Amino acid sequence: MLAACSDNIPTTPVVEGGSTASLSQGQGRDRIEAIFQRVSPAVMEIPGTVFSDNDERIGKLVIGIEHRRAEGAVRAALARAGVAAEDYVLEETQPIVNMATLRDVVRPVVGGLQIHFTRYLCTIGFNADVNGQRSFITNSHCTGTQGGVENTVYYQPSSSIDPTVIATEVADPVYVKGGACPRGKKCRYSDASRAVYSSGVASTRGSIAATSGPNNGSLTIAGSVAITAQAAGASVGATVNKIGRTTGWTQGRVDRTCVNTSVQGSQVLLFCQTFVSNPGGAAVVGAGDSGSSVWTGGTSGATLVGLLWGGSSDNRTFVFSPLSQVVQELGAMTATQ
Repeated sequence: MLAACSDNIPTTPVVEGGSTASLSQGQGRDRIEAIFQRVSPAVMEIPGTVFSDNDERIGKLVIGIEHRRAEGAVRAALARAGVAAEDYVLEETQPIVNMATLRDVVRPVVGGLQIHFTRYLCTIGFNADVNGQRSFITNSHCTGTQGGVENTVYYQPSSSIDPTVIATEVADPVYVKGGACPRGKKCRYSDASRAVYSSGVASTRGSIAATSGPNNGSLTIAGSVAITAQAAGASVGATVNKIGRTTGWTQGRVDRTCVNTSVQGSQVLLFCQTFVSNPGGAAVVGAGDSGSSVWTGGTSGATLVGLLWGGSSDNRTFVFSPLSQVVQELGAMTATQ
């Protein structure tokens, strides 16, 4: 699972730098964005940093840290970079970890279902046609090796229940080092991969298995979500949904966008991710939900906006890659009905 970026994630402010006086809107936004672009790589090299974000709502750089032990190193790095105390906020926040697992055989195959690969479980995000190939999209970390194609084969719901290979991995860009990627990290813009369906396995594009409603814990299929539109992503304050094999249908509000995010226990850093939490504080994600599609709107006309790949360790925040970045790395795709 992964951690999140949001005004409403269960975080404890460590420090809010001095003055809160607002800056002139145009110049202030440009100046903070310039600081963010300049210092984010160095800050994200520091062990214990969870995210860095240019928070346009407060006009400051926000750095998420796992624990107070990281505070001194982050402050020192920002001081060396000439960042004034009033230009940033440190927040103690839950670390982000990878999420890896409805659970019956379903044909035709649709989004939201459990899949099995190697020794692990994940969720089918959504079906899509890419380069004329009938495919599904899930996470890069829901492959045999994260980054790079090794022809991972998939079963639904598992090889022990149905040994049919439903699909084989064909696209999973390698993670890169250098450039804007912080030292000691390997980076991409999405945690996404693509698998092509086996010729004898039926699938339905633009359909996600739906339970009875959001945030009620049900895993029983009660209908479907019709994907009728695609969008680049979702903005702060938007209500978004996901359906995954572990926690079913959950719904939350976008709290942060374009957050550079580290994954606990790995070298992986993903650029410009989106954080979502439930304002009521309920859990919105669990292990195995990785790969879930993220969408807005109602079940009869939903808009696909991204691909969930992680969540905070307390399960109250999930993180997704915006659809524009999935397309950037996997190529143009049609995911609608």
